[in-house]
Amino acid sequence: MKPPSFLHAMPWPRQLATLAAFMVPGLALWLPSGYSYGAGLLFVGALLTIRRWPFQQHDRLTYLLAILMLAMAVLWIALSDPREHAGQWDRPVKFLLGAGCLLFVTINPPRPQALFWGLVVGCFGAGAIAAWQVYVKGAWRASGHTNAIQYGNLALLLAVMLAMLALGLRRQLTRPVKLLALVAVLAGLNASVLSLSRGGWLALLVATPVGLVLLFQIRRQALWKAVVGLVAAVAIVCALNFDLVTQRWGSMESEVQTYDQRGDADTSVGQRLEHWRLAWDMGRERPLLGWGVAGYLAEKAARVAAGKYHTSILEYIYVHNEMLDLFVKVGLAGMAVVLCFYALPIYMFWPSRARLAAWDAQPRLRSQVLALRLCGLCIPVLYIGFGLTQVFFAHNSGIMFYLFSNMLVWAALLGLERQLPGSAAPPANAAPH
Repeated sequence: MKPPSFLHAMPWPRQLATLAAFMVPGLALWLPSGYSYGAGLLFVGALLTIRRWPFQQHDRLTYLLAILMLAMAVLWIALSDPREHAGQWDRPVKFLLGAGCLLFVTINPPRPQALFWGLVVGCFGAGAIAAWQVYVKGAWRASGHTNAIQYGNLALLLAVMLAMLALGLRRQLTRPVKLLALVAVLAGLNASVLSLSRGGWLALLVATPVGLVLLFQIRRQALWKAVVGLVAAVAIVCALNFDLVTQRWGSMESEVQTYDQRGDADTSVGQRLEHWRLAWDMGRERPLLGWGVAGYLAEKAARVAAGKYHTSILEYIYVHNEMLDLFVKVGLAGMAVVLCFYALPIYMFWPSRARLAAWDAQPRLRSQVLALRLCGLCIPVLYIGFGLTQVFFAHNSGIMFYLFSNMLVWAALLGLERQLPGSAAPPANAAPH
C-alpha cells in the first residue's frame, strides 16, 4: 500500500474521485472547511460528466441513500431559520448537491488506499493543530479552524475510522505503516481530548458496544486484544492530559449537581439540561409535526418570560440534542427522516457473515472489504453519539463530513465488490443477518 500508486492506470473520473477520497479526510481539519476541497472536486466531476451518471444503472442502496439526501434537504427547509434570509438555503442545497455527487462517485469508485492515507494525514493534522493551540499557544481548549465541539468530535471520528481500517488491513500493512497508523490514531484521539468536547466521550460509549459485538461475531479470539488495545489507547491519551481531563470531568459533575440541587442552568451542562426539559415539554404538546422553528423560538421566549425556564436558553437556537431538537420543531415525522438517514448507512456497511462469506476464496480482498465496512460503520454510529449533546447537522462540518465520507467509503466498497467473479449485481445488496 504505497501513496504514489493512488492515481495510476485509471480513467480521469476515477482519478478525481480517488483524489477526493484522500482530500476529504486528509484536509478535513488541517484547513478551514478542509473537508470541502474534496467535496468540491467531486462536484466538478459530477458537472463534467452530467450526461453520463444520471442515466446509468446504480445500486439499489445507492438510490435509497440519494433519496434520503433529498429528504434531508426538504427537512432542512422546514428547519431553516427565517431570520437567516438567503442563508436558510445553505443546508438544503448541500444535501441536494450531495445526492448528485453520490451518483457520480459510485460509478467512478475511488481506490481504498486513498482513504487510508487520507485518514493518516488527517489524524496527524488534527493532532498537530490541537497540540500547537494548547501546548504552545496556551489556549484552554483546541478548536482548530472551527467550533471546538465540532473539531474534537471530527478528530475522534477520523481516529476511529483509521483504527478500523488498520485493523481490517493489519495483515497487508508493513510494520512501519502499522506503527505510523497507530501514532496517527493517538494523535487524533489526543486532538479530541484537547478540544475538551465531552460529547466525544459519550459517542465512544455508544460505539464501543457495537464494536465489541462485531468483533465477537467476526473474530472472537481477538476480542480481548481489542479491549486491551482500546483501554491502553485511552489511558495513554488521558495520561498525557491528566490535569485537563480531571478538571473537565470535575466541572461536569459540579454543573450537574448545581442544576439538580438549585436549578441553576447558567452553566454548559445546566443550559443543556434546561433546554432538554423545555424541548420535551413542548414536544409532547405537538408530537407529530412539532412547533416549527419560528413557533418554537416564540414559544420559548414566552415561557422564559413567564419564569418557567431559565433565561440561559434564550441564547441558543438549537436544543443541543439531535432528537429532542427535531421532536420540538418538526415532531416525530422529522425524527423519522433523520433516524432513517442514520439507519440506512448502518445497514449498508454492516459486515454480516453472509456478506463476508462471498469473499472466503479471496482472503486479501475479504480483508479490504471488511476494513471498509468497519470504517464506514463508524460514521453513522459515532454521529448518533455526537447527536446526544449537539445538533451536528446544524453545522457545515457536520453535514459535509457525513455526506462525503459516507459516499466515498460506500463507493470504494462498491468498487471492490464489483470485482467479485460472476456477480451480476454487487453483493452489497445482500441482507445482513
